[in-house]
Amino acid sequence: MFVSIWNHRRIIFLTAVIELGTALIGYDAGVYGSVLVMPSFVTKFDFESNPLRAANLGGNTVEVYYLGALVSTIFVTPCSIWFGRRNCLFASAFGLVLGGILQTISQTITIIYLGRIISGLGMGCSGFLGPMYLAECATREHRTVSVSSIQLSVVLGAFISYWIGYGVSHDATSDFQWRFLLGFQVVLACLFFLGIFFVPESPRHLAYLHVQEEARRRRQGLLALPRFPSNHRKRTTNEKVDSDSKSVASDSPHAGIDTLDFISAHSNIAHTLADRMVFGCTGSATALSTLAYLRCLPVTSEAVLDECAEIYAAVDETEAQREADGGVWNALMHKKGSFFRLFIVLWLGAWQANTGQLVLLTYAPTVLKSLGLSSTKISLVASGGFTTWEARSRVACVAFAVFYGLKKIGRVTAFTIGGIWLGLIFFMLAAIEATHPVDPLATSPSNASYAMVFLIYLFVPGFCIFLGPTFWLYGSECCTGSLRELGQCLFIEITWVFCVVGGKVTPIGLVTIGWKFWIVPAAINFAFGLAAWRWLPETKDKSIEEMDILFGAIDETTRTSHIQQVLRDEKAAVESA
Repeated sequence: MFVSIWNHRRIIFLTAVIELGTALIGYDAGVYGSVLVMPSFVTKFDFESNPLRAANLGGNTVEVYYLGALVSTIFVTPCSIWFGRRNCLFASAFGLVLGGILQTISQTITIIYLGRIISGLGMGCSGFLGPMYLAECATREHRTVSVSSIQLSVVLGAFISYWIGYGVSHDATSDFQWRFLLGFQVVLACLFFLGIFFVPESPRHLAYLHVQEEARRRRQGLLALPRFPSNHRKRTTNEKVDSDSKSVASDSPHAGIDTLDFISAHSNIAHTLADRMVFGCTGSATALSTLAYLRCLPVTSEAVLDECAEIYAAVDETEAQREADGGVWNALMHKKGSFFRLFIVLWLGAWQANTGQLVLLTYAPTVLKSLGLSSTKISLVASGGFTTWEARSRVACVAFAVFYGLKKIGRVTAFTIGGIWLGLIFFMLAAIEATHPVDPLATSPSNASYAMVFLIYLFVPGFCIFLGPTFWLYGSECCTGSLRELGQCLFIEITWVFCVVGGKVTPIGLVTIGWKFWIVPAAINFAFGLAAWRWLPETKDKSIEEMDILFGAIDETTRTSHIQQVLRDEKAAVESA
């Protein structure tokens, strides 16, 4: 086990850095659920005039945050292509730091709103890039763990915010109560910012830039740049290579190709070149060197060469189609399966925002109050033992899904089970609240209130095992090539749109329509879960490039021939060098 961890140490570190940023999604979503019911905050900003006004003001603090994320996602889509994933992650971290500082030092609600908008801008960028960047960097075997563990970081962020909120709730009069809670997000954002210095650019983005540069040089009549630098592939004149090294498995993309020109001696240069190149500018790093660095393998490794050739083959197909069709949008119109994949990410984004998770994560204390736990401290703690179980079970359930469940049952089965589970939970919740309405004058929670709270905590394993990690994973992996940025943008955009709407209407809906509010997530989860079983293709154990084959954009034989062509072209480049 230790050897396996060591061999994948760079992907593990890269995943940890990205999850520092995505943890702030959970922290920022959960933090105002606690802040908005703190007496010192309510008094400071005059939230106690009447329940509906407090609900409106609370909804605004959530709405402006998601509005900032919505706007950010629009602009980060082209920026991630022009400036690269890594530079955009730096901008995201800076926005999170600045927004957190403004919220912490605020003296007026206007500054709170401004800080929330800036944090939302940073979070929109992080939420867009995080899953896409991890999907582009991870191997097919570890993509499930790397990408779906984003949900684990979101849960941990919410876990931290709730318990810090409970810890400072004992100091009911001082502004320190809520300022410390808002200020802790700055610590996480600073760690995220520092961590980005030690992660490389995405190898798939570098391959895309390389192919774009090749096209530009062809138009100018210049020689193409080598894809596998000569230090990686040329033998020294004194090198003695055993004849066995020429043999390649018949099922490998290298089949029928002399690999001697691709496999160099394991010299110091070959071992260290990737480490020296990946943190440079895009002009000095290459897809091959970055891939070798992330895989903790020498650049001479056949596994690295195979993966790099597959990446270049997919990018070449996209570029050839773009040139043949006269532009990106025309190519998109003619590529088989494109619109189906874009529809899928829109559908998953809408479902993710309407599972009921947003309501329970952002407004947990408010929801618990509406179900009969009327005391502020009780609503924060959720009767002590229940909150402890809820927080720990979230972490345990997501960890189980990330490291075991999704690898075994697959994405489609997880969607179906999770949708039916959550649909049943919310239908039962609505039925109990309709038949046993909460008495606002009661001095203690009723048995019906405890039953409804118990149902809410049954929501946790259903969402955290089956749906939460799978949304991030499927949304980031099903779109490839020219669809990648657009698909990820639509997935995140539709999520933020529904979060903006939900952040505004949820506290008002809980006050005005009561049990009918829970019918909406119940119906959505049931319908979408059954639709996933009927129409979604299974993506388990597929590489990012194999998604084109799965969705019918290209057949497997053609893709294999393209990979072989990439290797033949590189061999010819070696021989002419």
